Amino acid sequence: MKYPAFLSTLLLAAAIALPLQAQQAGDPRQGLSLARQVCYECHAIHPQQPMSPDHRAPTFPQLAATPGMTTAALTVALTTPHFGMPMFRLSSEQREDIIAYILSLRGTDTTPDK
Repeated sequence: MKYPAFLSTLLLAAAIALPLQAQQAGDPRQGLSLARQVCYECHAIHPQQPMSPDHRAPTFPQLAATPGMTTAALTVALTTPHFGMPMFRLSSEQREDIIAYILSLRGTDTTPDK
């Protein structure tokens, strides 16, 4: 599945699966620390990384720049099995921290449009 289609599906699933809620608070610094432990093998987690180690995995800045990307959409992504994404257990606090870090990267995606 190509990522634009996947992200569209992800956003739709988030809209259906989760009620509207206030933005969750998380600690972006803790999220970066955790991303360095569990996400870096597949995803580029820093704005300076132009590509993810796994070419099928979007960079964190690309995720942050996706129109309509919200806490709810990222929660679905981190809790719903999908192709290529390993299933691992994160506490709700860890999930909120990673989401806070990803969303803190808005405006840092410097990759050209494809």
